[in-house]
Amino acid sequence: MHNLTKSTQWLIILVALALYPIATFAINFNPASVKGLAQAYGFILGQEYSLSRIETDFPEMAVRVELARAQFGATFPDIKAKLETQLQNVMSEKQFQETASTLQTRTREIFARQPITREITADFFEQVKDRSKGEIESPVLEYLLAVKYADHPVGEFSDGFRQRYQTDGTGKSQGIKLKLQLPRSWLGKDGERPHIAQKWISENGTGLDIIMLIIGDTKGYNPTKKEINALVRSGEVKSIAPEGAQFIGAGNFNLEKQTGYWMQVSMPIERAGMKMYQNALIFQLFFRGKGISIQCAATGQTDEIAKVDDSFKRMKPLCQQVLNSLVLTQAY
Repeated sequence: MHNLTKSTQWLIILVALALYPIATFAINFNPASVKGLAQAYGFILGQEYSLSRIETDFPEMAVRVELARAQFGATFPDIKAKLETQLQNVMSEKQFQETASTLQTRTREIFARQPITREITADFFEQVKDRSKGEIESPVLEYLLAVKYADHPVGEFSDGFRQRYQTDGTGKSQGIKLKLQLPRSWLGKDGERPHIAQKWISENGTGLDIIMLIIGDTKGYNPTKKEINALVRSGEVKSIAPEGAQFIGAGNFNLEKQTGYWMQVSMPIERAGMKMYQNALIFQLFFRGKGISIQCAATGQTDEIAKVDDSFKRMKPLCQQVLNSLVLTQAY
């Protein structure tokens, strides 16, 4: 009752992958994300079946069942319907109905064979309560969050679903010790390039939005607040834009007793032989002879520029919150 069995998980995965085509929506659909969405959907089916069974076998617990549903629903409102909407965008209506029916039947068959006692139900109510606080195994939690906050990414951060990252000054952090907070559903990875200390990719690593922490050596150069302000005011900041990028705008910001500048650019990029388009926001500040940059970017195919720009607009408030979470521990 507490978790989907391995056989149910594999059924969900195999059915989903067998019906996988390319589609476009808020979630970036690919085999890995479809697998994750299907696992999350199976998780919700299993939980609801378990609560319904308790309600049937122990009618006197109906109030507790409704309370458990309400607790979980408060954290993940309409999540079953939202997952179904996502999966319907991957499959045809007929395929989805057949898949949902198969999963529901298989879930009932598996869970019906599991014993149920008052002690087990008490434990399950506590587990649902914990799930309502986000205590759910990976990658189910990540995809529940990705779906819930697909249209409002900053909401995940604001609601407290965060992960914490810090550097100890070694390796790519080049002597800089800092702390940073990111949304929980974004997967953190080491950067392939020497100056990328860490990167985070949306939708548990299967999305097209990315946040990067970049630390570069400025050979001891620490521009003053006056110099940083003048860089933006004079327009000279445009010369710093990446080669081939279209400069959109720039400005100054103050953080951790430091003055930095931000710049937004759009540019064509090439990934794995594919020509792509990227809209990016770069926050740059200087500390102890190092350049510390937080860069956020939405990416997509060159024929989906409007979609990428829309994704960037949704992502921008999240990027600003991530920047605000930055703590330079050596500044105090």
